[in-house]
Amino acid sequence: MEQLERVAAASLFTVNDADSDAMTNYQFWDSTADPASGHFVVAGVAQPTGQSIDVSAAQLASTSFQSGSGSDDLWVRAFDGMTWSNWKEFHVNAPVDNLPIVTAADYSASHGQDVAASTLFSITDADADTITNYQVWDSTADASSGHWVVGGVAQGTNAAINVTAAQLSSTSFQSGSGSDDLWVRAYDGFAWGAWKEFHVTAPVDSAPLVTASDFHATANQSVAALTLFSVADADGDSIAQYQLWDSTPSASSGHWSIGGNAQPTGTAINVSAAQIASTSFQGGTVPDDLWVRASDGISWSAWHEFHFIV
Repeated sequence: MEQLERVAAASLFTVNDADSDAMTNYQFWDSTADPASGHFVVAGVAQPTGQSIDVSAAQLASTSFQSGSGSDDLWVRAFDGMTWSNWKEFHVNAPVDNLPIVTAADYSASHGQDVAASTLFSITDADADTITNYQVWDSTADASSGHWVVGGVAQGTNAAINVTAAQLSSTSFQSGSGSDDLWVRAYDGFAWGAWKEFHVTAPVDSAPLVTASDFHATANQSVAALTLFSVADADGDSIAQYQLWDSTPSASSGHWSIGGNAQPTGTAINVSAAQIASTSFQGGTVPDDLWVRASDGISWSAWHEFHFIV
């Protein structure tokens, strides 16, 4: 028998009854726990192992056994309306499946490079089975090292990430700073291959450097945020995000404003690169203690403190 061959259950056994009674029911049993060995199917529904599977006479025509890899130990018995027969053991044997083998080499990337998953590894299967599923894994917890992306959605670390064959073309790895320890394995419809480890390494990112000096202002003066501080990046990375903080709770000291909207004190205020031009500090009548930091999309700078002095 071939792998993944669907065999009608009625072709696997015969029933003789000395009284010529019609069989009203059957029971099947699959005693091989390995799901790769195959399974019974009743009316299109795969059946579990290790328990009796009830099949009426009317259902027998839509009952089959789906072969898999290697040998499966099966049982059947029949009911004539009065008595069950003894269980009868038999086997369905198919060639043993060769597991898919993943090949992957360490990859050198640039900062923030989006690398197609299919570029990072390849699969061979000695049986020429079609690969139906993949699992990828990122075992480096540091978010700045990079992450898998499936269908445009960033994935987490330290968990198996399921990827169908159809999703592979929209799966990639987004590099970050330094080395990321990655894994992949493949499924050929019967069994999973072994995990394969590899690394994607990008240059270590230099965090942005924020510079700001105390600013002397007149009472109630509004000052553009980019007038109050500047950001330099040794790698030439674009600044992707800013965070601002006002640590003076007094309402008379002033507040940050984004697009004309006053911001609260005592909390990190997220400002995108697109918003920074419409961000300002609205001074008050007393000094204010302010903070700022910047992200280049990979790493945050240290917080930098300065003062708005009235």
